[in-house]
Amino acid sequence: MEEKALIDFETSEHLQKAVLSIMYAMREKYNKYPEYKTIMMSLTTVSKEINAIRIKEITGEMDDLWKESKSKV
Repeated sequence: MEEKALIDFETSEHLQKAVLSIMYAMREKYNKYPEYKTIMMSLTTVSKEINAIRIKEITGEMDDLWKESKSKV
């Protein structure tokens, strides 16, 4: 992986860990609130989307998307 790709991957890894940390805190402290399920569903969606980005970073698909977007400008 080139340096920028590695930095991007590490950034998405930190984001993923942050979301999981929030989910854990929500489960531990706020699971009795009525909004809990809605928030957890939203965080699950965010986690899945970050995972999709991370997979694109690993496979190099993200680089292809950047090249396509730059060529359209």
